[in-house]
Amino acid sequence: MKRVSFIVSFFFLTSVLWATTWFPAEHTCPVCKKKSTYQDIGSYGTYIYNWPSKYQYIFWPLTDFPSVYSCPGCHFSVYMWDFDSIPAEKTDTLKSYLSNIKMEKKYKDYLDIPMTIRLEIAEGVYRILGRDTEFWCKFYRVMGYHYEAEDQAERARSSRLKAIGLVHQMFSDTLYKGQEKELMLIAAAMHYYTGQKDSTLLYLDKANLLTYSNSEMQEQNVKGLDDYLSGLIEQYKAFIKEEEE
Repeated sequence: MKRVSFIVSFFFLTSVLWATTWFPAEHTCPVCKKKSTYQDIGSYGTYIYNWPSKYQYIFWPLTDFPSVYSCPGCHFSVYMWDFDSIPAEKTDTLKSYLSNIKMEKKYKDYLDIPMTIRLEIAEGVYRILGRDTEFWCKFYRVMGYHYEAEDQAERARSSRLKAIGLVHQMFSDTLYKGQEKELMLIAAAMHYYTGQKDSTLLYLDKANLLTYSNSEMQEQNVKGLDDYLSGLIEQYKAFIKEEEE
């Protein structure tokens, strides 16, 4: 009996240690001023960087449903960290865009709105707000992840192909000089998830020869990211090898 209790306690403790938590919080939509309840991040740990989504180079909370807020009133939808305020000069354009959004039914809780619908609305919102190439490359990786989760394979593939096109733009942009190791890994990931395994291995091999650098980051963080990328490259190769066997 004591052994059973120990095993139950062990698995409970393990699940807590590897848990992510959310808590309800009220936020006011910056477009229509409607107050609603959303989910804010409670707790998480560095273990999120070892979860399977690392092979798509996206990480929690982007993989979780509460991370994209959507106003039940006007349907303003963005990542949770972008929700509370918008540039005043963009308000009228956003209102015009959102007025054309039609839902199949009225939702009281934003979590009941399918994630891909929220992301599709957010895509239009971010076009109005303006974002850089790096943002869009990640955004389409996130869309691909959630389309796949909702069994929309063709849309998942289309989103990932967009991400590939964007990462290739970043290769030739001096703004991302020194970050090629990370970009190669992103390219490898998106080629893998669009069924181009040979290209995946090619990009992984190229990435493995590089060292990550970024003048905008502290030296210790650069070293940490470079080490993480090196480890993930080796894990990716082992992941593909295991799949082939």
